[in-house]
Amino acid sequence: MSPHPALPNGPFARLGHWCGRRRWPVMITWLVLLVVGAVFAMRAADQLTPGGFEISGSSSDIARTTIAEKFTADFPSSVTVTIDGRGASAAAVLATVDAVEAAVRDDPLVGGVTGPRQDPALLAEGGRVAFVEVGLNKGLDQALNDVASVVDAAQGAAQPGVQVEVTGSPSIFNDFNEVNNADLAKSEAVQVPLLILILVLVFGSLIAAGIPIATTVVALVVTLGLVFFIAQVVDLSIYVKNVVPLVGIGVGVDYTLFILTRYREELHSGRTPLEAIQVTSGTAGRAIFFSGLTVVVALAGMFAVGVPIFTGFAFGTIAVVFLAVLVALTLVPAILTALGHRVFKWDVGHRILRAVGLGRRPPVEEQVGRGFWVRWAEWVMDHAWLCVISTAVVLLALASPVLAMRLGSSGITALPKDTTSVRGAELVAEVQGPGAVSPIEVVADFRGQPVDQAAVAALAQAIARDPEVAAVQSKPDVSGDGTVALFNVYAKHIDDAPEAQDLVGRILDDYVPATAAISPALVSVGGGASQNRDFTDTVATNLPWVIGLVMILTFLVLVVLFRSLLLPLKAVVMTLLSVLAAYGVLVMVFQWGYGDSLLGFDHLGHVTNWVPPFLFSILFGLSMDYEVFLLSRVREHREHHGDDREAVAWGLARTGRIISAAALIMIVVFLTFLLNRLIPIKESALGLAVAIFLDATLVRILMVPAFMRLAGKWNWWLPGPLDRVLPRFDEGEIPAAPSR
Repeated sequence: MSPHPALPNGPFARLGHWCGRRRWPVMITWLVLLVVGAVFAMRAADQLTPGGFEISGSSSDIARTTIAEKFTADFPSSVTVTIDGRGASAAAVLATVDAVEAAVRDDPLVGGVTGPRQDPALLAEGGRVAFVEVGLNKGLDQALNDVASVVDAAQGAAQPGVQVEVTGSPSIFNDFNEVNNADLAKSEAVQVPLLILILVLVFGSLIAAGIPIATTVVALVVTLGLVFFIAQVVDLSIYVKNVVPLVGIGVGVDYTLFILTRYREELHSGRTPLEAIQVTSGTAGRAIFFSGLTVVVALAGMFAVGVPIFTGFAFGTIAVVFLAVLVALTLVPAILTALGHRVFKWDVGHRILRAVGLGRRPPVEEQVGRGFWVRWAEWVMDHAWLCVISTAVVLLALASPVLAMRLGSSGITALPKDTTSVRGAELVAEVQGPGAVSPIEVVADFRGQPVDQAAVAALAQAIARDPEVAAVQSKPDVSGDGTVALFNVYAKHIDDAPEAQDLVGRILDDYVPATAAISPALVSVGGGASQNRDFTDTVATNLPWVIGLVMILTFLVLVVLFRSLLLPLKAVVMTLLSVLAAYGVLVMVFQWGYGDSLLGFDHLGHVTNWVPPFLFSILFGLSMDYEVFLLSRVREHREHHGDDREAVAWGLARTGRIISAAALIMIVVFLTFLLNRLIPIKESALGLAVAIFLDATLVRILMVPAFMRLAGKWNWWLPGPLDRVLPRFDEGEIPAAPSR
């Protein structure tokens, strides 16, 4: 008979007990979900799109939709085949042109081909450089799935001494896809062995180490299957393939890790497996639920950015966190109850530690009262002011470069230089000018009236005088109904450059208002530079609102969990410091170029515009994991013993080692994504790793115990009226587990 008759009986404890009693039906249910999820997960990638950067109602969006509606004779998308024969003869170039045209014309995606024989302007450099324009029958999103065959056919037609590349939006995003897929596989190949090694060292047992990996795989596969269905109603970016595992592996492994640790602690105290899982679910399970809720609340902040790519990120990451929590609260208790004490057999970790000359480290419950973390907590609380001030100084110093942060676009410049679309774009820029890679499109819609050619010419002449303009299309195109005019403006810089985006601003704010004749028309500006400008401006405008919304919602969730006003306020302020410090590191590395050669890229002089709001939502959620687990144990001890200082030491002793292990796991996961050659993914990975490191070290094991020591009884202050109206999630009595 168990020596602990008093067991928690709240909703989470009852759920854990139910899953433990019905372990086989629960595991079979998840197995079915895994199989079904795998079927649709394999098809999910085909549903992802390269877009998501459009700003509804913006100038670039109006131009894009107007062109699509009025210029229907044009192909929905196109690629440019570049043929460089400067090391060969003009005859070899023309032979390659003929071979390329013949090779791509038979592809069902291709609707038309125009080469130098049809348009002599497509020849340059004395006939040793040529371009072939290939019109595609599908729009960008649909063409992405099939354009690889066009690229392969064109490159396969190259003659000796002639280099053939393919550029243009479909080819660029095809390269993004291929680089992303290849590098994602590299990251995963490195992640799994490292995660297994860390988990083996934490638990000793190979079985215990395998459970977090297995359950995380279940959550990821089911999520990716769900992504297939979400993509039917919401446009999801190709980057979702990165952010789902980026977040899912971190939270999935961590949540199972916390469950396993508490389960081992309860088994060690003498409880039966079913009792142990009931207590574990009522304590660690409850903390996981609220941790997951804070993560979801933070991720939901991405909806407030108002940009489709963030909406997709929010759906994908919220889905994987939801499933990670569901797995931790249902599948993990079922597995642990089925295995019982066997979970911690096969102590491989002990052998590894002995092999490197280290003795066996006892489980955390054997160290309470005499281990490192108790001594550390006592030292921190004895030097509370020193710890708070020194930590704040370090975080503020790291955050200071944020004042110089400049957001920018990372389109084709984010790709490795050895990809075909980059090499092709470089040749176009070299021969025709940087602006020819993605021209600025000026659209004049006369709203049902005939185009005023003189007014359009006057606007074009005004724009042509701008020092950033290399050329303007000599004769504007006119729509089939004669009501819309379109002409291209070729800037002296590529569309990612701030100079090209500033030119868009001058066209809209200066040249259009100054050209009185064009006033009857609605003038919009499209093209890559305009879209990049609209996207960056929208992100910069909405980022403060996202930060405020996430902080307020997180604060409210933590008030309910901890029944305190000061602790949640402290949590959001300290987490904000960690995030700002991570931003500062991004500025130093990716904007200023510190260490860029070490990380294998050339810095672009800015931080990618979508990375800061994405990182903020992710980091604010993930950082709260450690806050919730640490303070849940502190609160648990305080409720039973009433001593604040002892509760802080006890809570840190019970969670310090496991929080460090969980943080190490997350950091390893994030750092492996630095193997990805796409610069925005590198930015995200480094920012996440830095923030989690700072949060798990400076904040959770220095600042938090020091602050709680200084705050004393005010840590748990809650006004009486608020205490009466807030919902309670008590799990009932949980007696302190005795030492063996």
